[in-house]
Amino acid sequence: PPLPALRTFVRRIEREISPQVLTLAREGEEALMRSYPAQERDRSLFTALEGVNAEGHMWDVGVTFPDGTTGRAVIVGWQDLYSGKILAWRIGQTESSDLVRLAFCDLVRGFGIPGNVWLDNGRAFASKYLTGRTPNRYRFKVKEEDPAGIITALGVQVHWVTPYHGQAKPIERAWRDFCANIAKHPAFAGAYLGNNVTNKPANYGSRTVPFDEFVRVVESEIHAHNARIGRRTKVCNGRSFDAVFAESYATSPIRKATSEQLRTLLLAAEAVMANRTDGSVHLAGNRY
Repeated sequence: PPLPALRTFVRRIEREISPQVLTLAREGEEALMRSYPAQERDRSLFTALEGVNAEGHMWDVGVTFPDGTTGRAVIVGWQDLYSGKILAWRIGQTESSDLVRLAFCDLVRGFGIPGNVWLDNGRAFASKYLTGRTPNRYRFKVKEEDPAGIITALGVQVHWVTPYHGQAKPIERAWRDFCANIAKHPAFAGAYLGNNVTNKPANYGSRTVPFDEFVRVVESEIHAHNARIGRRTKVCNGRSFDAVFAESYATSPIRKATSEQLRTLLLAAEAVMANRTDGSVHLAGNRY
């Protein structure tokens, strides 16, 4: 028998298959998620340091590191969810568990122990040294004999966000501001590399910024970012991140770390294999 006209097939698809199924089949899961109203988060339910989130960001600036190599620097930052203030950060060559650990130590030493942290499932944040023993930690094999990570051991509740989903971490919004206001800073003229291959400036790669100078400018601009008034979030209502955080911090119950806990945060860990014959361990040129 002859096939029906194309328009007949189209009408049947439109009549019998829901738009959501068509979107999923044609454009994928992300397009289907965008077709539903986004969740609106009310951060006014928090208090200062009750919840923080962290993320790494690679700068679009050429930097000369202390060892003489050049490349793009990486920052790991911790942001207070209530106020939006960037509380602590570290800058280095790569996003590693050490960079996350040192930035978290700065946060705890400077302000206190947060109640909850929201992290993505990247290797640096999901490292066993940081979040070991977290029940829902879906990276690496979870073993009963694993030691508690330094974040978990402090009694901090760890929450994992959707990977590659910027809306799940408010700090992503701060990184977008930094791309516009810090990466293109006049002090970095000639060192700005652009955020993709089609967005390279005319003076691309004409110079690199010494690491110390880069850190100094970035830290100055982050402090300015926190102090800028006119923030339009429901919590800030025209005030700065600094002012909102300070007001809540003064009246909130904050857990402080002991000197022993701070020393633990500063301890580096390295996984090594024991000798199969005699069980000895070699570390830093020594045999144990």
